[in-house]
Amino acid sequence: MAIEGFASSAVIEQLSGVLASLSPEGRKKEVNKTKAVYAFEVSNAKGKKHYFVVDLKQIGKVTDGATEEEAGKGQPKPDISIALADETLLKIADGKTTAAGEFMSGKVKIKGNMMLGMKLEPLLKRFKKLAESLPAPSSAQAQTAPAANTNPNTTAAAATASDIVIKGYEGSLVIAQILKAFGADEAKREDILKKTSTVFQIDLVGPDGTKSWVLNMKPGATAADIVLPGTAAQNKKTAGVTLILKDADFVDLASGKLTGQSAFMSGKLKSKGNIMLALRLESVLKATKGPVAKL
Repeated sequence: MAIEGFASSAVIEQLSGVLASLSPEGRKKEVNKTKAVYAFEVSNAKGKKHYFVVDLKQIGKVTDGATEEEAGKGQPKPDISIALADETLLKIADGKTTAAGEFMSGKVKIKGNMMLGMKLEPLLKRFKKLAESLPAPSSAQAQTAPAANTNPNTTAAAATASDIVIKGYEGSLVIAQILKAFGADEAKREDILKKTSTVFQIDLVGPDGTKSWVLNMKPGATAADIVLPGTAAQNKKTAGVTLILKDADFVDLASGKLTGQSAFMSGKLKSKGNIMLALRLESVLKATKGPVAKL
């Protein structure tokens, strides 16, 4: 969840990472300690804003987005909304200042339950200690956590970049770009879904073996299930085609350095299912083409 231009996104990323590393019982324990949903509107030095929603009330999940609406999709209604500068959030997390002091100076604006704002520093401090005490999650754990919504009376939360990206697999950043490109823009999403009409399973071979993702590019797919970590079977989907290739080759395919046809002919790309459907993936990649960030 590291967001370019927002140094404080590392604070939120740490919190998200802790939740992902905890067992279901441990996550439930942290949720019960807080029983609140925090929403953050963070402004950086260039005047840009990014939004984060931290659910510590229901299932323990962190989402983010370029707009408040995007960040809050699939999340419970915030109990408190905090607007502050990027550097201010960093200072609060580092213990160099307090939310109360910054609120009094006008650098922090709060809507909702004011008392929750006063609990922000101990909350961040607690998660910082947890991060230091927990072992680093394995790639397999990172792929399956955070947990899916366990409340049968609510809809599943949309996947976020932190759910999709796996350390050591740069291709996962390409898949996160697909989520970003089509997850929030319904019109753009429906247009590409009509053209593609395929469920892809992407199997990338990397440093920790093969990791899988599902691109649910069927008409009617929503922001909650257009991109999913794991296999098609794990996500109760039927893949029209499964593509198997090295992580680096997938990045080259996404950047245009490698075509699907040449990858297949050279043996770099293997498939299961309808190979003709694989050609449709290139239109998806072209629609999200851009520089791939480094892990």
